[in-house]
Amino acid sequence: MFPRKCVANLLNKISDFLEINLSYILKGGSFLTFGNFISIAVNFALAFFFARLLPKEIYGTYSYILAWISVLGIFALPGMDTAVIQSVSRGFENSLSLGLKKKLKYGILGTLAALIIGGYYFYNGNLMLATAFFIGAVFIPLLNSFQIYNAYLIGKREFKTSAYYAVAGQIFIAAVLITVIFLTKNILHLVIAYLLANLIPNAFFFIKTKMKIKPANSGEDEGIMAYAKHLSIINIVSVIASYLDRFLAFHFLGPANLANYTFAIAPPEQIKGLLKGLPDLALPKFSERSEKELKKTMLRKIIILTVFTLVIVVAYIILAPLFYSIFFPRYMDSVFLSQIFVISILSTPATFIIPALTAHKKIKKLYWFNIVSPIFQISVMTILTPLYGLIGLILARVIARTFTAFLSLAIYYKS
Repeated sequence: MFPRKCVANLLNKISDFLEINLSYILKGGSFLTFGNFISIAVNFALAFFFARLLPKEIYGTYSYILAWISVLGIFALPGMDTAVIQSVSRGFENSLSLGLKKKLKYGILGTLAALIIGGYYFYNGNLMLATAFFIGAVFIPLLNSFQIYNAYLIGKREFKTSAYYAVAGQIFIAAVLITVIFLTKNILHLVIAYLLANLIPNAFFFIKTKMKIKPANSGEDEGIMAYAKHLSIINIVSVIASYLDRFLAFHFLGPANLANYTFAIAPPEQIKGLLKGLPDLALPKFSERSEKELKKTMLRKIIILTVFTLVIVVAYIILAPLFYSIFFPRYMDSVFLSQIFVISILSTPATFIIPALTAHKKIKKLYWFNIVSPIFQISVMTILTPLYGLIGLILARVIARTFTAFLSLAIYYKS
């Protein structure tokens, strides 16, 4: 008992000094961090087999198709997930069912868009890409709807269950894809395997989560639909900006260079994933605190996390050449690009601004952030990629993320 009491007292003192609730972070964050670590390990194993077994042209084309499927998911009200977290954290548990219905309904628009794109490629004689988009059209509403179960779990602060489900889903996806890679190098088979491997666990975990909710558990959150639409509209430009790099690389530089780019950004993005769960962890807490309270401590939190991130960035820059030579020897030309790109994760701590704005429904400020930032990113990438190739695309991402970090601070602290 004595050691436990000492640890508790130490945590309280550190929490008071840093103005961060370490007990809450360690309790909920440990599960999210566990899930992120497993996700990183699984994605690494998947990347290892992709790098060893697939030609660059095939992997680049596969990445291009998946990027389009992800972008078309914007029709399935992506903002509903955040709205459900905020709603459930306030006691409206029935928001899960409403969220699913609305996402499925609006997701059909994504199906129509995929059919149009498939028709375009069919008209231009590219039967492989046309078929891929026709297949993706069937899955788009389903992929982006059933995963809403995780929003409910986060809203209920069931971080342990969320982490376990995420881990199980990641392992299932990796097992399916690695098996298919060994059996075939056919792009369509890989796309179908990816879509099924994502849909099956999401549907299964949604059903399990839904069974926990009693029909009379709560009333209806009347404001959830309007809020979800606002968040979804806000994120349209942001989602497009997130995947535009794949489109630019594919069309201007070719599928092989898209593969090089993907492997250049993959390790830094996985490192960034270590911090990914913190905004989700913060949202329920931020919803309970006043805006004035948050503003007093937000900058301090961001500075502390930035110093921690800087240590990781320096370590990665030093170790990257050795890492690639051991695990991705076919992608050694991606090392320098990756060392530059990793600098961009220094902007990650500023993402704490988003759950703070979301928690207090600062719609106007969210609009400003989610429109100005991605438009800047799109502009920089569109200019630098055709001029300087892959290095231009990487530099554009670093410049855009740095701009986003300062923009988020300016918007948040503007009265």
